[in-house]
Amino acid sequence: MTLKSLRKIFSCRLPLLAPLLALGLLALGLTGCITATRPILGDAKAILGERIQVHAFTTSKNGTREHSTGIFEWSGSRYVRRSGDFTDFTIHPYEGRDLIIQSQTSRGSTMIDFGLARRIAEGVYLIIPIQEDDADQPTRERFCTKTQGADCRISTPEQLFVFARASAARDEDGGAIAVVVAAPRR
Repeated sequence: MTLKSLRKIFSCRLPLLAPLLALGLLALGLTGCITATRPILGDAKAILGERIQVHAFTTSKNGTREHSTGIFEWSGSRYVRRSGDFTDFTIHPYEGRDLIIQSQTSRGSTMIDFGLARRIAEGVYLIIPIQEDDADQPTRERFCTKTQGADCRISTPEQLFVFARASAARDEDGGAIAVVVAAPRR
């Protein structure tokens, strides 16, 4: 996993595991990630705070660690990037200790990617991509729309939740860690 992979929060077009942001956050991106052409979840709230700093940590197969940071402010509808290389995002309560991250694939893009942020301690999250490959074949056939630009395009919360449950159930042996703290005022 590279620092470059963190810069695209849900860069599901990469063939290798690519951690996401910061809860904008940081979600891991893989080939096979689900995408949408517009945000699917609405009514976002500033559940991480009004102004946050996210520290993203990844490890690579050779044991090196990479770190990146970003500062975000709540705009009333989403977390907007103020510094760093991440994109704007929303985060939504899900099941148990998991949150769903909804983020543009890149700044100015209309493509949306999704990930899980699993709370492992106060302000510390394991970031897991929501991937079509975590669901069985009948589920993928029923809920994925294949397009020229995407292996699995979704458009409803029901579709998102089906894939989120499948991704949440897998044994995650890797991922990015995001540490979220209050960001200092300028």
